[in-house]
Amino acid sequence: MQKHLPIPATTPALYGIHRSNRDFSNAYYWGKNQFNSSFPVALACYMRDQGHPAVYVSYKDSARTAIGEIAVEEVFGSTRPNAELFFSFETRFDAFHNVVHDEPPSIDLVICEETRAAQIRPLEIKLTTLPDNTTESLAESEYGSELVIRSATTRYMAMQMMRSVATKHKRVREIFEPVFAKVRAWDSKLEMLKLAPNAVVALETFLAEFRRLEQPLLIQPIWKTVGKSPQLAPHCLDIFTWSDFALSHLFLESARDAANGVKSEEISRQLRAALRLARFLYECARSGKTYQAPIYDEMTFDKQSDKEFAISGTRSHRLMTCPRLTQPLIHKDEVKNIILGGGQKFLSPERRFDAILYFSTDLF
Repeated sequence: MQKHLPIPATTPALYGIHRSNRDFSNAYYWGKNQFNSSFPVALACYMRDQGHPAVYVSYKDSARTAIGEIAVEEVFGSTRPNAELFFSFETRFDAFHNVVHDEPPSIDLVICEETRAAQIRPLEIKLTTLPDNTTESLAESEYGSELVIRSATTRYMAMQMMRSVATKHKRVREIFEPVFAKVRAWDSKLEMLKLAPNAVVALETFLAEFRRLEQPLLIQPIWKTVGKSPQLAPHCLDIFTWSDFALSHLFLESARDAANGVKSEEISRQLRAALRLARFLYECARSGKTYQAPIYDEMTFDKQSDKEFAISGTRSHRLMTCPRLTQPLIHKDEVKNIILGGGQKFLSPERRFDAILYFSTDLF
């Protein structure tokens, strides 16, 4: 692929984002909540035009991921150039109405062709730092990033899986029906704990049988610093893309251990994620459509429902390990090719007291 050089911008802009529901000439869209999802898209557009694929984390088996590469075109779901795509942030993906009766939550990004109405692919975005607190004292080859997964992400994972198996409902129902057919109360800890071991086994069976239908769902850019310092490493940026099936690895092992471990009256966040996903797949396969809100809003088991779970860098490293996790592709000198037109002047980092103390060396 021919490499493109960024066109000098006279107003604040982000590389490759020409059509969007965010106006980057407006300082509001450089706030933390917007920048953390829009900058990764610009990074992906830049990597695409430079001929760099993203790292692809896909599902291999119940214990392992597979690490490969995936073209940004495949992540976006379109071969159209960046300028012809519409990047719709915080938007509902309309095609998921085929598997749910109620309104799905907004997803971080919907890729569209030219106009906002021509939706192609939904994507979640997680901008993460490397290393995190659990790996900053280790060798660079052992660095990892913390991943905090919200409930909306696992809902979209479930909906995308069901879209992929739309013609295979009979087999999906056969997998889950022996486990769930006689459930009386989905929000009962006692009942869910009793069937949890078989539910996890059924979920693993589903993942193994249909893994070849996996699709990209989450893009995880990493930005690397020199140890725990605020200084960017020379090679500091890259993108990992997770398939919907591979995301199950973020909770599957812990869910399996919790389901088969010592007797407990508690359901861990990871086991809850597995139970919710398994129920969604079962109900949708049985009826063609289901209501996602009761599954994710009622099966809380005394835990917050907005945050699904988190995993530390020590655990994510094992799932993501590859040379590009140690040395990301993009050099820090290239950041000026992604943030254009003086857009960095609109950035307004949080005024955190610990950060102010860290940089106020004159106080000590």
